Amino acid sequence: MTTKPPDIKEIEVVAEGNLVVDQETLDAAGLGRHLRLIIQKGEIRILPEVSIAPEEPLDELAGCLGQESATEYNFHLEWTMR
Repeated sequence: MTTKPPDIKEIEVVAEGNLVVDQETLDAAGLGRHLRLIIQKGEIRILPEVSIAPEEPLDELAGCLGQESATEYNFHLEWTMR
């Protein structure tokens, strides 16, 4: 028999209709109210929603073709001259 670390709680349920996870359980898991579900065969993962600023992906890509920063792009993701 394997033992779980003390911070892991396992609950078995029989889903007969909709499965509802109460807010207290979500809070205990540190998930909050805005969630992201990843659904795969045999598995559903519940993760906190990650909100990112529109500039973040551009900053990660900045420098791939040069040394431009996100502020040098407009909202249509087109290069602007400065």
